[in-house]
Amino acid sequence: MSLGIPIGCGRWLPVVFCTATALLALQLVGVFESAWAFEPWQPQERWLIESGRVAPWAKLGTTVLENAGLAGQAILVEGKAVTAPHSLACEQAQHTFIVMPAEGLFEGGLPAPAGRAARALGMPSMPVLTWRMTCLNGSFDYHLVSKQGALLGLDHVVWHVRRTNLELSPEAAVLELLRQHMTRDMAFTKGSAARKASLLTQSLTRAIAGYFARPIPRDEVPVIDGDPFTNSQEYPSSFTVGAVLRVGSRATVPVRFDEEGRSKVVEYRLQLSGTTWLVDDLHYPDGVTFRGLVKPAKGR
Repeated sequence: MSLGIPIGCGRWLPVVFCTATALLALQLVGVFESAWAFEPWQPQERWLIESGRVAPWAKLGTTVLENAGLAGQAILVEGKAVTAPHSLACEQAQHTFIVMPAEGLFEGGLPAPAGRAARALGMPSMPVLTWRMTCLNGSFDYHLVSKQGALLGLDHVVWHVRRTNLELSPEAAVLELLRQHMTRDMAFTKGSAARKASLLTQSLTRAIAGYFARPIPRDEVPVIDGDPFTNSQEYPSSFTVGAVLRVGSRATVPVRFDEEGRSKVVEYRLQLSGTTWLVDDLHYPDGVTFRGLVKPAKGR
């Protein structure tokens, strides 16, 4: 079932700008969202603790690394179980991803100015997407600095850890798309879409290019006036990846975005290209699709 948005009301405009029909549609969307079945992702990841450096919050003059023996050891994430050196092992892990400003990194332990301290540790830009594993014995933040790398603070040491999985799963491919998207300008522009082209199928990239090539009349609201990659106008600051549904060379990965006490789910549809999973479309709870939004309107 598809709920259309009335002409003259953009998909992500505040309700006060929309007609009563649009308000009813948004209320029905809420029904769809609340009934959306969602099972959390059970990651199968292997990371290697590569090297450490004295943390900037350590006592001045500290030169010796605590727990230096962690270097070279593995962190194995298997769903809710994390097998790792004793201080990092955990049970009943819940996996959440948070867009973290510099001031929030390492539990707020960076000295001011936090942005400068973060860059000195190898974080080229802010904010950073953080993978938070909340376990029975504590919470562990892995600050993702690249597709394969993360920084982890433990006691008075910042450790660099590297993912050793050579091929990304569909879930990891979606995670990388969101890492790049949510830590930069999230506005839907020609430039921001081009920066994500390597993570999208060529077909979807061409459809997006066609959307931006079409002129928009001054008296009309753009079809896309928010962020189609998170289905929002007020950008979310955290999300949870759901369990993948894979059929041959196609896969669907649901992602639940949390904002202001309200959750909504977006389905990412992926296509396998060689050994690489690429996003080919997005489906929203009301039946609308990303491809449907970027395709030419009838009669144009």
